[in-house]
Amino acid sequence: MRNCRNLLALAGCVLILFLGANSSRGRPGELPPVTKDYPQESHRVVLFEFYEMAASLGAWDRIVGISRYAYDNDLLQKVVPNLRQIPAPGSGFDVNMESLLTLKPDLVVTWSRKPETEEFIRRHGLPVFSMYPEGLANLHRDLIRLGIILGQEERAKSVSALMDRSLAKLQQKVAAIPEAHRPRVLFLWGKPTTIQGNKGVVPEIITLMGGHNLGKDLDAFNQEISMETIVAMNPEVVLIWGSASYGPDDLLHDPKWQTIAAVKNRRVFKATRASTWSPRLVRLAWWMARCFYPQFIADEEMTQALDGFYRSCFGIPYEETP
Repeated sequence: MRNCRNLLALAGCVLILFLGANSSRGRPGELPPVTKDYPQESHRVVLFEFYEMAASLGAWDRIVGISRYAYDNDLLQKVVPNLRQIPAPGSGFDVNMESLLTLKPDLVVTWSRKPETEEFIRRHGLPVFSMYPEGLANLHRDLIRLGIILGQEERAKSVSALMDRSLAKLQQKVAAIPEAHRPRVLFLWGKPTTIQGNKGVVPEIITLMGGHNLGKDLDAFNQEISMETIVAMNPEVVLIWGSASYGPDDLLHDPKWQTIAAVKNRRVFKATRASTWSPRLVRLAWWMARCFYPQFIADEEMTQALDGFYRSCFGIPYEETP
């Protein structure tokens, strides 16, 4: 009888230990959470997105994997000496799960534009932190979140404040420019007929720089419209997304665009490929201001301001990039 009681007690202990060991993983079949609002400090992070944010924070010793697109990023090539030694198990669009699991990350950071990718990662037992900043306030919030993840919260707050000061100073300068010089602006995306709507970081920067966003009535990040509508809008300045497959010359020589003021006056410009989800949006703001008001903002002034910003934010001098 005593042996029987001992065996029962032992079995009970084993059961308690088993349940305790599995309680942290949740119930059988339960997926790890998508941690969107309350990030926790992590030590083995895979960055499928927001690696330009990370460039301002450091802590590359905690990053065990990056997007394959990060290898071609001009900023990372300058601030991360061992960039190509960091494994790239895919991107925010697609994931090589075998390679990702080999890295044993305690967090995967991606964007929430592709929920199916999030779900795929979670189904393999990995926690996911997803972000999709829809404006400047969101961008500052997500910079702080990434700072928490990488153990660099105070640095993230410092970078956020630096961005605020830089944009405020530029906005103050632009505010003194007469209304008559403030242009009607059309920002184009992957196709020349896909224009910027009223959502996202880009329309906020256009407005901060005193431009009139002609897509302000479109309740979307971007939307395709007819060429006839673009002609009727008659933008005075046309800006093109940096990763678009076409450039200013394509529009300047396209018969359909010849009646538009921006084309007539050759005020069609293409942005760099720098991420807008990054402190480099300060560079985007200066570039827009220069495109809008070339008679008020000199190249030398822009270069000097950005050089100071880059040195404080990324630890490198500013260099013009294509």
